Amino acid sequence: MAGAIDSVGHDVSQWQVGQAVFGRSATGGAAATHDLAGADEIFAKPEWLSFEQAAALPVAVETAYRTLRELGVREGQTLLVHAAAGGVGLIATQLARAWGVTVIGTASETNHAFLREIGATPVTYGEGLTDRVRTAAPQGIDAVLDGSGRGVLPGSIALTGEPEKVLTIADPTAAEHGVRFSGRPGPAGPALEAVLPLIEQGKIHMPIDSVYPLHKAADAHRHSENGHLQGKIVLSIET
Repeated sequence: MAGAIDSVGHDVSQWQVGQAVFGRSATGGAAATHDLAGADEIFAKPEWLSFEQAAALPVAVETAYRTLRELGVREGQTLLVHAAAGGVGLIATQLARAWGVTVIGTASETNHAFLREIGATPVTYGEGLTDRVRTAAPQGIDAVLDGSGRGVLPGSIALTGEPEKVLTIADPTAAEHGVRFSGRPGPAGPALEAVLPLIEQGKIHMPIDSVYPLHKAADAHRHSENGHLQGKIVLSIET
């Protein structure tokens, strides 16, 4: 979420009413005109960042940063990202590229040109996916981040040779395959500190797929369920 502070707790001294901030909701969702946040889970919004862009960043940035760290990807390796055109996938792809990692990204063909623009090699979903990845990465795959939950775990294990090298944030059957499921968020501060400078420098970009007014939140959810997004959907409060 992103917005201006309306009020602060009696023991909060680092924030003032009216400050522009962004961060994660304490209530688990921010589809509202007002929301609550812990004082250590919000951050001053830079002037160069719009409210819509700021709202799209905290969850995706924290998740991408955390999962890449959990996978231990490093310079010179090759990473496969499933759903590379989604919010987490886009940040993970660009962050890995900034770290000197080769990225293969699965996505619908409509998003292939954009993935090439951000330095990834796109591969189409569907039957024959594993073979297409092998063709795109003859050097092999060192790690896999699954943000799709589309039954890609067996093929991902085959590509890496070990389930420990595969991590999913979207497939609840992970344990059946011996794959890690990462769903518990950590502190957003370290991730934002690492990624915000790269965003300001233009090395990482989070596209906004669409912006809906709050009263059309149901339409936003339907659009999300249709898939094939490029970036994040944002709900905007009309003032």
